[in-house]
Amino acid sequence: MDVGSRIKRLRKELDLTQTEFAARIGSVQNTVTGYESGRRNPSAPVISLICREFNVREEWLRDGTGEMFKAAPSSALDALAEEYGLSNAAYVMVEKFVNLKPEAQETIFNYVREVATAFQSGEICPAAPAAPPADFSKLSVDEKVELYRRELEREEEAAAKSEVS
Repeated sequence: MDVGSRIKRLRKELDLTQTEFAARIGSVQNTVTGYESGRRNPSAPVISLICREFNVREEWLRDGTGEMFKAAPSSALDALAEEYGLSNAAYVMVEKFVNLKPEAQETIFNYVREVATAFQSGEICPAAPAAPPADFSKLSVDEKVELYRRELEREEEAAAKSEVS
């Protein structure tokens, strides 16, 4: 089965006419007819567009391997990760952040604001940073997360003390 036959199969699976299919990819019915009959070959950008528009796996459209459709995201976060191409680390960071209580999220925002203010005021000089507690670049992800967690705890303690005062 060639690409044109797979386009036709996809279109029929979606229950679209050639005109409807063409409109969705910004083309015309005659072009889709050409693809399906094998008289025309879709360009790489057209293949990418078809895959994006109809959630089709490119491997299937190009070579017929695997499943026709990409797996549907199981959550809004999965959809976001797919849309923006988030790495696993970024995915986990966003997931952990959105699962924090609003007060903890606000603590993080306040911390970032304080750091930004310190940079803007010249209190922190990016060209000559204070020595980190360890060579930060050599720390594992878990060690970096632990340092960050401790900093958040210190911030929360300080905030709690100032509320009591």
